[in-house]
Amino acid sequence: MTRSFKPYSFKTSRGLLREADKWFANGAQGTRQPVYQEFPTYFDRAKGCRMWDVDGNEFVDLLCSIGPVILGYAYKPVDDAVIRILRSSFQSSTNHPIQIEVARRLVETVPSAERVRFLKTGTEATVAAARLARQITSRMWIARSGYHGWADLWRYGEKGGTQKEAWEVVPSFDGSAEDLERLFKKTRKKFAAVILCPADTRPFTTENYQNIVDVAHRHGALVIFDEVKTGFRTALGGAQEILAVTPDLTTLSKGLGNGYPIAAVVGKKKYMERWNETPTSGTFFVEASSLAATNATLKIMQQKPVVDHLWKRGQQLIDGLNKICEEHGMEEPKAIADPTPSMPRFTWHTNEFNRCDHPAHQYFFGQCLRYGLYFCPWHVAFINYSHRKQDIDEALEISDFVMGKTKKNWRTSKAKMTL
Repeated sequence: MTRSFKPYSFKTSRGLLREADKWFANGAQGTRQPVYQEFPTYFDRAKGCRMWDVDGNEFVDLLCSIGPVILGYAYKPVDDAVIRILRSSFQSSTNHPIQIEVARRLVETVPSAERVRFLKTGTEATVAAARLARQITSRMWIARSGYHGWADLWRYGEKGGTQKEAWEVVPSFDGSAEDLERLFKKTRKKFAAVILCPADTRPFTTENYQNIVDVAHRHGALVIFDEVKTGFRTALGGAQEILAVTPDLTTLSKGLGNGYPIAAVVGKKKYMERWNETPTSGTFFVEASSLAATNATLKIMQQKPVVDHLWKRGQQLIDGLNKICEEHGMEEPKAIADPTPSMPRFTWHTNEFNRCDHPAHQYFFGQCLRYGLYFCPWHVAFINYSHRKQDIDEALEISDFVMGKTKKNWRTSKAKMTL
């Protein structure tokens, strides 16, 4: 029997957004601003791989709170660990011993980790790692590849109130060892570090990444892997485990605490022991609720085949989407592992910021939201441990229906879809 699809209504959500406009700058918080103005902005609850908005609409979620939810929403063993900590107090003027257990698990898991420091967000972690590298090397210049957060030094171009002196000493390279070498020769500067994001840096090969490390070290620069996105999703030890390439420092966040706010910088002992030479303090860095969540999350990932599951369900989604495109005669959209099946991407063509401005792309993703698939048009998808085969089957069923609508609304050619 063929499923009947009925478009969702978002009346309550739109009403809340109008109310929020009275109090919030821009109406909603940053990345939680509505992707499409007529679509959901407020959720009521979430469980496993699904969420329900304030209008009662149910979604298969392929964004997972932009990556942190690696086991599943309201994952009981994680939440129970937090509740136990809350009963005895999650914050005090001294350290909670759970810090030690979490640090030990990280050292056991991440190849580059010999020592650990905790923070709260990915941006804080990348800034702290950059500052540490500058202190160690007594240099200011940093070469970057990929996105590393919203701080001034990671921005490009004179816009958004950022300080030119901060970002002009952090030039980008295209992700290849050859271009990094060209950058060093072109600028003739002494670099403190090279920071790269494995979610953005191509080619994603052992040869390229090892060559980057070799070039950086030859020029006296440390190497930082920004594994905020790829940590624990691509492999338990992150992209560096797959690539068998070990950086000097690593930044972690998203998948670390299954949605609780936590980040970390880990790295080789000889570098991490210099941490106290540079100011990186935060009142909430060591509150124990997020550390309890992290400890439970890491324990589960060490004991269960979480990463294998993420790859398997992600590959199911990728294969299914490409089959749908083939069956509908759609040549341009493509689903890929970016960089591994646990982080699938589906897109028409993309611009330099990995965002697709193709109108068919925007239409497809908007319709997915209307029919119960929370599929983000500007980001990779994320699989979590609670996605079952039948959940991905449902996501593909919605995608198939929406692709049919997309084909009817857009004429296709071999080159691209056009109006």
